[in-house]
Amino acid sequence: MLLSADAIPPSLRAGSVHACGEIETVERIRKRAGASLLELTLVLGPNEEQSPSPLVRATLFQSVTHHVLPRVTFLCIIVNPKMSLDLMQESLQGVFSGTLEALESLMIASAHPIGNLYGPLDPVIQMINASSLRLRSIYLENVNRDFITKVSALDLWTRACRITIRNEFDALDATTFERCTRLEFLSFSGELAYADTNHSRKVDYTNLKWFKVGLISMGTLNKLKLNNLHSLVIDCIQTDYPNPSPAPHSIVIPELKVLHLATVSPTAAAMAAPKIETVCLNIPTLKSTDADSVIRELLSGAEGMLKPKHLTITAPVHDKHLLNALRHLPDLISLQLDHQVPFSKMFFREMTPAVSLSRSRALFGRGKKTTKPPLLPKLRALVLDLHKIPTDNLQLDS
Repeated sequence: MLLSADAIPPSLRAGSVHACGEIETVERIRKRAGASLLELTLVLGPNEEQSPSPLVRATLFQSVTHHVLPRVTFLCIIVNPKMSLDLMQESLQGVFSGTLEALESLMIASAHPIGNLYGPLDPVIQMINASSLRLRSIYLENVNRDFITKVSALDLWTRACRITIRNEFDALDATTFERCTRLEFLSFSGELAYADTNHSRKVDYTNLKWFKVGLISMGTLNKLKLNNLHSLVIDCIQTDYPNPSPAPHSIVIPELKVLHLATVSPTAAAMAAPKIETVCLNIPTLKSTDADSVIRELLSGAEGMLKPKHLTITAPVHDKHLLNALRHLPDLISLQLDHQVPFSKMFFREMTPAVSLSRSRALFGRGKKTTKPPLLPKLRALVLDLHKIPTDNLQLDS
């Protein structure tokens, strides 16, 4: 059920959602549902000239208090634009009483950041903390760091297996999630930092299997215990300055198989993953020298280097450095390249597998009479984003 005393846009009426704008509709759907478990969405606002009074919203929301809340498995609270803290407080007056004993998933999403958002929502958060022992998933969007800090201090935080925090760009200390011993999935759009002065202490994320973070330094990553991590997504790597960066290949993530990484910093080479299978590397820079530096460090051929079977690179890296890096990946099965600059003829020649002498001459004209071994002997799929096709003196047979 979706409850809103304000105008309900068509997008919220889609699918199997039962949109309720009146108490009579709520009662009809409640009776039809019987003793079934329910999903409940409460929409606050937007606050406009035609909007109803807070009392009207509170009366509508109160219609589900005793009969519906104990059977709710998914609770979503949406705060639309122009909703002040006072309006929210009055609109939720007397709504959250009883229990949410069946709740498994909580979602709180604000259209824009609101300071002290925790205040009006304190009753529902305290109810969840006291009664929702089955809670497994928490989704927070456009809440501030103070909100997250207060929620993370409660027992409900430790029950979560899945936490998603979006549109929050302030730094959070890594210990914020340390109490979540069941946590398997963590997606955080902001910066994860570690301020503990005890440099020998690591933060235990042992059960984490999927981890996405907006900004993190290699120094902080090195302080996380990630023994069971399967997938890692880093939107940006922060430098460790003024502290020294960890040594290359010193951060061992033993079970990591999938790495999505965006960086202009060569310090990313600190990561090592002996079971890695897939790497997607994005180097968002216009300078080839920056991209070359990252590639040289990350795929240097040194012991402990990442050796994926599937590799995607988006970067203006020079062909010479790219080919040198590929020579260290003989087990590569698939390769996707967005070079952002035209590939040279040298690149195409080096990437061409071994062919007969006649075929080689047909492709590239007369030259040496010996054929070369393939650069990537196990390669089965190659995808190139061609910004320009080098057709000069390059004859391709049909």
